[in-house]
Amino acid sequence: MGRAFLSFLARVFLRQKTSRKPPPPLACLDREQVRKVLLINATALGDLLFSTPALRALRETYPHWTLDLLVSPRFADLVRHHPAIRHLWLYPGRGPGLFRLGRELRRQGYDLAIILHGNDPEATLLAHASGAPFIIGSARSPLSFVYSAAVPRSHPLEHAIEHRLNYVRLLGADTEDKHMEMFLPPEEEARAEALLARHFGASASRLLALHPTGSGAYKWWPLENFAALGAWLYQRYQAPLLIISGSRDRPVAEALAARLPGPTLVTGGRFSLLTVAALLKRAGLLVANDSGPLHLGLALGVPTIALIGADHPARIGPYQVDWGIYLYKKDEVCQEERCLNLKCPSNRCMQAITADEVIQIIKTWWELGFAREKSI
Repeated sequence: MGRAFLSFLARVFLRQKTSRKPPPPLACLDREQVRKVLLINATALGDLLFSTPALRALRETYPHWTLDLLVSPRFADLVRHHPAIRHLWLYPGRGPGLFRLGRELRRQGYDLAIILHGNDPEATLLAHASGAPFIIGSARSPLSFVYSAAVPRSHPLEHAIEHRLNYVRLLGADTEDKHMEMFLPPEEEARAEALLARHFGASASRLLALHPTGSGAYKWWPLENFAALGAWLYQRYQAPLLIISGSRDRPVAEALAARLPGPTLVTGGRFSLLTVAALLKRAGLLVANDSGPLHLGLALGVPTIALIGADHPARIGPYQVDWGIYLYKKDEVCQEERCLNLKCPSNRCMQAITADEVIQIIKTWWELGFAREKSI
């Protein structure tokens, strides 16, 4: 079933439902009576990690609430060990599985559903199908008439972390600690340490990481710049490099590895995301394009230099952490506000960032604050 047709059916169906029984306002929710909450965050990796401070806020404010999370199967392992989550529901995509999941959700008796980030119409249909009498979601959703509360952006440059926190602030939940988080099982960390030791030997302790690809080539820093940076890192630190990529962009990552003088390990879709996270946690520095591994590095506490072009760092860059910093040139070289939708082929904003600028940040920011921790 196509998304446009499903959206049409969802709008008609939900209009009929709400005309007979309008959604109750959130003010009618008795927080003391809440026991089971469904959270929906079934989109990309960065979107999921941006929601973890909101999970922390709920856990700190309402420790007696049971929190279940609906998540993309691709990223389920990354939150499987989160202490706030009791149960994971796996998003099945459009099709018969969507309706089967809706029926299963309804059997759980949820008191509240919060759509932290999800594509419509599926996210709203599942929240409604859960039977939760109260739903919180985005004011930008075309189906927001189903919600008890619809949350607008407070500012065009509001950070995604703050935006998700605003959903739970409506419930009186908040947290002073706004950094993203993820939890690795000890056995996965031990597996990553052994893998790196086999691949790099004693030099594994000096591991640094690059993420040269990502979700769209219009967000990529030029490969020749990554090559120049990687060569400099090996010359200066004799550091082996972890090159993070998916299976589809593995040829690009391997082409980069072939141009570097030192030892490398290309993930290239060969490992699970949980293993990639455990490998990345061992790195002393990550230089990354705007994509999931960038946010993963920040969530793991890895000192990270973010190379940002299409989007704005105020919305998606390092947020309230001293181990994250960014380079951003779009305002200087391009005034196109819709490039996230156009997926600009010229990529001027990323080409404007030079390898020398990244090297200077490593010298003045990373070496002074973090390099000693890696004995470099």
